[in-house]
Amino acid sequence: MTIAQDAASRVGVGSIMAGARALTVEETQDLSSFLAGGATVTLPAVSNDPLDDLVVRMRPTVASAVDALQVAAVLEAEGISDRAARVEYGFADVFGLAEEVYRRLGPNQVAGKPARRPAADRVAALREVLHGALYLLPTAVFPAVLSLVGRASLVTGLMIAGGMAWILAGGASWAAYRLLGAGHPVGAGRVLRWSALGGLPVAAGLGVGVVAVTGDGYAVVGLAVGQMAYQMASTLLMFYRRELWLLPVMAPAVLTGVGYLIAGRVMLPIAIGVGVASVVLAFGLAIAETVTAESAATDPAAPGAAPGAEPAPYLALGADLPVLPWVTAYSALSAAYLLHAQTPYLLGRLDIAVAAAPLIVGMGVVEWRARRFGELARGLPAQVRLPQEFGSRIWRLLLAGVGTCVASVALLAVPLLLAVAWLRSVSPAGVVMAGAYALLAGAYFLGFLLAERARYGWLCGALAVATAVHLVARQFVAGPSGPLVDATWYLGSAALLQVLFIVGLAPVLGQVWRYR
Repeated sequence: MTIAQDAASRVGVGSIMAGARALTVEETQDLSSFLAGGATVTLPAVSNDPLDDLVVRMRPTVASAVDALQVAAVLEAEGISDRAARVEYGFADVFGLAEEVYRRLGPNQVAGKPARRPAADRVAALREVLHGALYLLPTAVFPAVLSLVGRASLVTGLMIAGGMAWILAGGASWAAYRLLGAGHPVGAGRVLRWSALGGLPVAAGLGVGVVAVTGDGYAVVGLAVGQMAYQMASTLLMFYRRELWLLPVMAPAVLTGVGYLIAGRVMLPIAIGVGVASVVLAFGLAIAETVTAESAATDPAAPGAAPGAEPAPYLALGADLPVLPWVTAYSALSAAYLLHAQTPYLLGRLDIAVAAAPLIVGMGVVEWRARRFGELARGLPAQVRLPQEFGSRIWRLLLAGVGTCVASVALLAVPLLLAVAWLRSVSPAGVVMAGAYALLAGAYFLGFLLAERARYGWLCGALAVATAVHLVARQFVAGPSGPLVDATWYLGSAALLQVLFIVGLAPVLGQVWRYR
């Protein structure tokens, strides 16, 4: 999700340039007849009030504004901050200044239509909500894989390969979306394609490292490569809005994986073979989609085709390129914060280990609510009249998004915990850990919004603090006390992460120009 460009500032620049162009070509009026007749030419009085000068200067830009919030958006886009409003014009903030500028502009003759709540795109919402379930499709084959790979190797391989794929997918998708937004679809496809292809040898190398440490067989190398291939395939297909292809492609793997659980070792070769084939097919489709998109973008007969050769992706990114290390660091810290809490319990505590599954499934809801927040927020300025009303509405919208994400993951956790309780038992630590992951869903929602506003430094700092708090507590407090104390501290760190993310959003959430 990316922030829309500031429409108000674009309109303002266009109006100023149009006015300047008109002045340069306007014929000079002949004043000799007035002067010869002794007529008096009265010049406009020069105002000593800087606010009058501001109104005159801004009038061509904001003359058609329908409320003070539109004026505030343009003032902020012009670089007038709350401090400038206080020091130069004597108002408490930009909103107060905007109300006075709007009042002095006089009545607006432009008749505006009542603003409506932006309509929801149900197809896009359904597609996004399904993202979380798509992430879990390969887990149906894990029981069969476990028979070939040692339990320690399985856990280590999944954690390392999954974390590396998370980092690689985060950086590649960010760069691809930036390139696509800058009008470089070919560069976006190449970044995604080479990131996916380059991730396979990286995963293989990590798998070899796991073999060297654990002494298990080399089957873990295939597991790591398969994990990387599926995650990158999912990323590429989601970028091109083809992620629903994963359902029919992975359906045979899911069915044979379930068949292995029912029939036992007689289904092992079939489950492994079909699982490998499904992942290979998904990866091939994803790579082919990047090639197809590139061909369409460079076809001269295609509408909207690129007129010429695009620059190299690292050149096309331009000023955005220095942000990429921050994006990569944010992806790495996000993966570390989630995975470090799971790792100690994946082998021996089923109720704690599976508590993260509702969060993974619920990530589709988090993506959907983050996008919907942007849509609703951009519609707010046209629905309210007073800056104070905008501020309260945007905060209510934010808290509603957090609440929806937390409640969705919590509701998904209920049937899972009941199923685990039916199979064996659920400890209080498992329930607390499920609550921690529900809070983490709200934090990830806030993280999406901070990332849209490019506050990656704050994101990385907050994640580092939350991770450090839990690790220190695990080492010095929870260690002697057991999983319940550890899970409780993780719950507290997730709550802390939410608070830190909200603090990071507070200075920028109410800036009206961001929603134009």
